[in-house]
Amino acid sequence: MRFIADANVLLPILSSDHPHHGAALAWWEECDDGDVGLCLPVRMAILRLLSNRRLMGSSVQRPEAAWAAMEALAAEPRAVVIDQVPASHAACWRENAAGREPTPDLWTDAWVAALARSLGCEMVTFDRGFRAFKGVKLRLLGAA
Repeated sequence: MRFIADANVLLPILSSDHPHHGAALAWWEECDDGDVGLCLPVRMAILRLLSNRRLMGSSVQRPEAAWAAMEALAAEPRAVVIDQVPASHAACWRENAAGREPTPDLWTDAWVAALARSLGCEMVTFDRGFRAFKGVKLRLLGAA
């Protein structure tokens, strides 16, 4: 496994109408089998976003359809479902959150960045805010 993918990369892969679809899909297609780690917070975010009418509009998915889309993504040969975190994860997570101002995404972003760091993987995202997390190898994608 080389990468931990952020939800903001995976959602555009699943939604051809998304403005970042081209850039996300280009990155995905360059990945080899077993390259992309899918952790629980990111999988939950995908489910939440696919079922969000305000975000998805007429493409909103009922829970069963969102679940099927997430299962299909997880079944892709490129994907690795991560259900266990390394012992070093908790310390990295705490370090990522320490001294920061509270924001709505602080805990989840700090958690996912800590996972990438503790596994020695690159964090793949469109979110420039991940640059603030020390020690995280980062691949920032740009919109196509």
